Amino acid sequence: MRLKIECNWCGKEISRKRSMIKERNYCSRTCLGKANAERFRLQRLKICDYCGQEFEYKGRHKKRNIHFFCSSKCANKYKTKRMTVKCDWCDLEFEKKRSDVNRSNHNFCKPECGHSFKRWTGVCGYSPLVGGVPIHRKIMEETLGRKLTDNEEVHHIDFNHHNNHIENLVVLSKSEHSRIHAVSKERDVYGRFIDQK
Repeated sequence: MRLKIECNWCGKEISRKRSMIKERNYCSRTCLGKANAERFRLQRLKICDYCGQEFEYKGRHKKRNIHFFCSSKCANKYKTKRMTVKCDWCDLEFEKKRSDVNRSNHNFCKPECGHSFKRWTGVCGYSPLVGGVPIHRKIMEETLGRKLTDNEEVHHIDFNHHNNHIENLVVLSKSEHSRIHAVSKERDVYGRFIDQK
């Protein structure tokens, strides 16, 4: 006795013996081939581990691979291991390589934030530079509206080189500047400067 069933691919009605009916039934080899191709395609569908987009994996190492990526761009971004950090000057959140974060003490979203941080805090070093010019000279030049001459130097009134506020800075000639610092240094019995470490 034959039973009427539908082809699992095209939906065409076919008649089969009860003993010949399987889990999936097809009216022709063409439908069987198309169904197998679709089944294999669905087996190759993977989700990108970086962007979450579904894509068809066409490689031959799906059993060996742990991670799958839709493009080399996503693979590279995943491998660089970027992390979200906050800018130390403007508090804007941005992405930065984990290795760069571990290597640096401060994080800045753009060079201008780094320059401003150096200018007003001075914690980036004894005499941080902005565009190759010591920060205290740069601040004084911007305040005066002119370039300092070679004979002019900027003196920190409280002798703290980390305090670059304009109230703590004064322009002196080289001789005046060296005279002030000479007075503050200790000398030995022979009048020689003692090296202060």
